[in-house]
Amino acid sequence: MRAVPESDDYLMAGAVFTALNLLNMLLWAAGLYLPVWAWAAVLLLCLWPALRHQRLNGLIAVGLMVVFVVIPLLHPVTGWDARSIWLFHAKRIYLDGTLYAQLDNYAPYTHNEYPVLVPAIAASLARSLGYWNEIVPRASVAIALAPPLFFAAYLFRSLAGYCAWVSLMLLVCWGELLSGYMDSLVAIHFGLALVAIAEVYRRGADRAAPAPTGPAVALAASLLHLLFLKNEGSVMAGLLSLAVAPAFLRRPRLAWCVVLPWLVFALVWKLPVSHAAITSDLLRNGSLLERGLKRLQSFSEFGLILHFFRILSQEYFAMLAVVLVVVAAGWRRFWFAIPSVLVVMGYVAVLFTVFLTTYFELKWHLETAADRVLMAFDLGAATMLLYLVVLGIGQLPAAWRPTTDSGA
Repeated sequence: MRAVPESDDYLMAGAVFTALNLLNMLLWAAGLYLPVWAWAAVLLLCLWPALRHQRLNGLIAVGLMVVFVVIPLLHPVTGWDARSIWLFHAKRIYLDGTLYAQLDNYAPYTHNEYPVLVPAIAASLARSLGYWNEIVPRASVAIALAPPLFFAAYLFRSLAGYCAWVSLMLLVCWGELLSGYMDSLVAIHFGLALVAIAEVYRRGADRAAPAPTGPAVALAASLLHLLFLKNEGSVMAGLLSLAVAPAFLRRPRLAWCVVLPWLVFALVWKLPVSHAAITSDLLRNGSLLERGLKRLQSFSEFGLILHFFRILSQEYFAMLAVVLVVVAAGWRRFWFAIPSVLVVMGYVAVLFTVFLTTYFELKWHLETAADRVLMAFDLGAATMLLYLVVLGIGQLPAAWRPTTDSGA
């Protein structure tokens, strides 16, 4: 795999799509919106150099975006959360003309504290169309997928690596990818953020080398999307931020990639939500500690959580075990992957704690949510294993490497 400069087109494309997604929210906060042609124009600008220079990763990314736009337009949304939370929030933004429409806390069961990056895109699609319907706004998920598709092309670089990651992403997320739920988007950004952190450490280890600006940009974009996608994304962003913080001791100028997303999130969303006195239902219904201690004393409930985790993700726990063995055995070569691996393990611990302290009936909560929230762990573990495999192939003698360059 030959080196790709920091100014790689894929990195720029991911950054521009991220900027458009953020700009759309800021415009809705001011009562305006970003018309759909803005995203379409950037997509066409990405297509031209990919065709001209036969950059296969870019062609795959653009092709996937087109497919992901078309598929949701073929049928209406059917999932409860997709329709009653995310599409409902989008309709409120569209009708009220503001990003903060839900902060009157009407219908609190729709989780009015949830961030609205994707609902804001859906509202912009409806405004561009001229009226609200239940079909066209569903394409908002495809637009939100644009940044990770291009950032993955930048981070994995070779055609083989990129195709392998896309295959893993579809394998893990396909069931929910275009359903209107946010969990698949959260999982995708989480997996890429893990790779970006490892790359920040790997490329930033040598003070004489250029600063790893490219991975830092990809990390900042992933953090921004995680924060504005769903509440669980804030927990992931917190773990990721803690994991990359030691890298700033050597590269302090890169701290912006963590500070900026959190600052934007606080100013644009958390402060208005706090001012509206809207809190998560997890914090409104009794003591988390009391529920957790009670369930810890019940082997049946404690074991039920472990049972669901094993049944739903046993293959990915095996992948994580392989990653741990590889990193432990070759820690001198793969030390830069340790923070990302710790994040994956930390996220599993957080999920276990969430189910342990839930105020819902435990079996019902596991049956309705465990498979969706475990997607981030599944894709995270699989992505880290793929990342180490790609690095290992890159260190083989040139004659042994697969000749599958992306053309970038």
